[in-house]
Amino acid sequence: MAMIQTRKERFHNAITLKECDKVPHGDMMVHEKLCAEMTNIHLPEDEKNALQAWVCDKLSEENFQRHVMCRNLMNFDYVMVFPREEPIDYSVSKDGIEYVKNVWGVVTANSVEVTHYAEPPIKGPGEITKYEFPKPTDFIYDNMERWIKETDFAVLPQLDCGFFKINQLTGFEQYMEYILDYPNEMHELMEKYTEFECAMVDHLIGLGVDCILLANDYAYNNGCFIHPQMLWDFDYQYTKRIVEYSHSKGKPVAMHACGNQTQIMKMIVESGLDAIQSLQPTAHNDIYEYKKEYGKDICLMGNMDINQLMPKGSPYEVDLKIKEMVEKLWYDRTGWILGTANLLNIDIPVKNALTMHLSIEKYGRP
Repeated sequence: MAMIQTRKERFHNAITLKECDKVPHGDMMVHEKLCAEMTNIHLPEDEKNALQAWVCDKLSEENFQRHVMCRNLMNFDYVMVFPREEPIDYSVSKDGIEYVKNVWGVVTANSVEVTHYAEPPIKGPGEITKYEFPKPTDFIYDNMERWIKETDFAVLPQLDCGFFKINQLTGFEQYMEYILDYPNEMHELMEKYTEFECAMVDHLIGLGVDCILLANDYAYNNGCFIHPQMLWDFDYQYTKRIVEYSHSKGKPVAMHACGNQTQIMKMIVESGLDAIQSLQPTAHNDIYEYKKEYGKDICLMGNMDINQLMPKGSPYEVDLKIKEMVEKLWYDRTGWILGTANLLNIDIPVKNALTMHLSIEKYGRP
């Protein structure tokens, strides 16, 4: 292929299983402190909870430019951005934990390192069908619009969905109870959720995004939290409708999902998703086997180990892994986007982050 593709073209070709001029690559997030080390630009944002800031805060001019510099340095093809959620209530405990109530009515507890869900808005089975989802206009899109208008990266807006989003609204244990004891009510909640997601898809496409990114952590290292049939009944059948709606509007859809996907890869493919992202190797995801079995059906994103190799390995070991992946995954020059199994976190040395993304530039060309 003689023609050099733009970042957007390369990403779109990969996710729609067309030939690419080189291996596309990127990551869901780059931790603020890693950005600071890469650029030698240190900002007050570096001391915040990075995920909470990426979801909620308006990027300062300095921080926006710093993130652009980082991604240009590693030659990313895409950027993930959240529809921004400004807190509707906020307090700080005596021990310094921030409690933030978001637009969903979910209260999160945030330290600098960790976010966890502290209080759901649905506090009993009688409230399941009464819950009202936010509207697209309840979110803020200023960060996203900057990435769309001022850069040439493919822009992926992340929408938490399905099992992952709904158990934030009910509480994790209560979700398990409700799908067993109150299935009709939970299906009604999922119908309203699907309407909300389709409205969000319309709004995001209107802004000019390149791909819809759904995020749904329904699995752990050994498999799904619930039986695959229940996951289909209360989640993936609705995901399929969102995917079909987005496709009808001309946009591909990727899914970020942590944990082991082996049990449900066929379901993922049958849902019509264009790409599956994360594919943690330490969660028993064999990307090479996935490529053999599903490579003609779905794009594979991620798979670089963030538990051992990236934080603890040497640049030489990272480089060797990239070379191996290119040989085993890019033989047909389609259907693979390199990235970590989640994000470039603060425990990953700069030298390894740079090696990973610069090595793919070395090996991932014709």
